[in-house]
Amino acid sequence: MKSAAALLLVGALFAAGSERLERAARLTLTWMDHTGGTANFIVERKTGASGVYASIATTGLGMTTYIDTAVIAGITYCYRVKAFNASGESGYSNEACAAPQTSR
Repeated sequence: MKSAAALLLVGALFAAGSERLERAARLTLTWMDHTGGTANFIVERKTGASGVYASIATTGLGMTTYIDTAVIAGITYCYRVKAFNASGESGYSNEACAAPQTSR
């Protein structure tokens, strides 16, 4: 199988919230699919540079975006993805890290 992703991009999005409630944070991951839409992707996350990766999601065929809503503003998270299909698994993408912010 070809490489899952040449580049994993992580960007912070801001969620609207109520004045009385803590505003939600989220991160959106986007990557390139070099399988021609024939693979699913496993998304892994760790907290900070020294954390340990754990699988947090599996996408549908050809999906190249994942929104992580289980993050806390101000904490750095790092991600990587890999493709899989009936032919096997690819190697991991590069690592991308970001710290979400809350909206104001």
